[in-house]
Amino acid sequence: MRFIWIFLIACCVTSFSLYGKTWRFALVPKETNNPFFIATAEGCRVAAAELGNVECLFRGHQHVDVRMQDKIISELLDEGVDGIAIAVTQSEFLASRSVAKANRLGVPLITYDADFSAATLANNPQIRAAYVGSDNLAIGQALGEQLQRLRPNGGQLIIQSGRPDSPNLNLRVMGIRMALSGKQYSTPPGQALVGENGWREFRAPMYNFGHNTNALIDLKTVLKLFDEQLVDAFVAVGGWAQLADAFSLTVAPYRSALKANDMVLVIGDTSPQQMLFLDDGVTHANVGQNPFEMGKQTINTLYRIANNLPYQRRLEIPLNFCDQLNFHTCLGN
Repeated sequence: MRFIWIFLIACCVTSFSLYGKTWRFALVPKETNNPFFIATAEGCRVAAAELGNVECLFRGHQHVDVRMQDKIISELLDEGVDGIAIAVTQSEFLASRSVAKANRLGVPLITYDADFSAATLANNPQIRAAYVGSDNLAIGQALGEQLQRLRPNGGQLIIQSGRPDSPNLNLRVMGIRMALSGKQYSTPPGQALVGENGWREFRAPMYNFGHNTNALIDLKTVLKLFDEQLVDAFVAVGGWAQLADAFSLTVAPYRSALKANDMVLVIGDTSPQQMLFLDDGVTHANVGQNPFEMGKQTINTLYRIANNLPYQRRLEIPLNFCDQLNFHTCLGN
């Protein structure tokens, strides 16, 4: 009789472990104050609610800071989470620290939005189980194609990026250069434009390190250079400047020059807030992703990995292409 009770208790414990567990998965973005990553968190929470036995943790630093991101990943591992998705800020730094810790502990780890660099993946192909996001080279190429459409004879260009050591952003910069030069590059960020097809980079890319205010200051510098007839095109691989409070005030004095394509602004990301600037005619085009869907698919992928279900090692999220003609419909609303 005692054996029967022990057997029944063991069955109940096993049943609870299979069906009563709440899985705790974490999204670690590059920054938490960016509408893009906020939308990934919303998608994560919706997917968690649909799965029913999943908790979505959205944990990150307010601004881009690789050391803080590394610390947060390590803390989540100490808390015993069941899986982590990382938007990689700096590839080699994370790979040798908190990510190595996750690999040692056997905690499922994937990347979203920003993957590890090609060099890191070549050195350690098993460093992450999957990547969920868009093709960052394709994002850059699309940004470049928009510039080419708006100024078919080329121009004097300045590129803005976040960090010089960000793998996904360097791919976007390389995509811009490939689209405008017609050349193929294999090592990001490619080569600066020096007159190919009429395009020349006035200076090296401007880096704002994820700070919207710094991005807007950079844009003000570019517009002053336009006043001096030194620059006539600006492309940002992310939406930082448009997320700063004074973006409208900064570009408003240049409305007629923008309308005539004397000065061209092409910006990465496609948040609803950014669509307002297309409506207002102070930006020419935006190319971005679907962060809400990315967040959903990220949590679904972690769930499938944790439960030994089939999953895609590379799950690509389609891009949004928005301009002054289609901004009402380009996000699928």
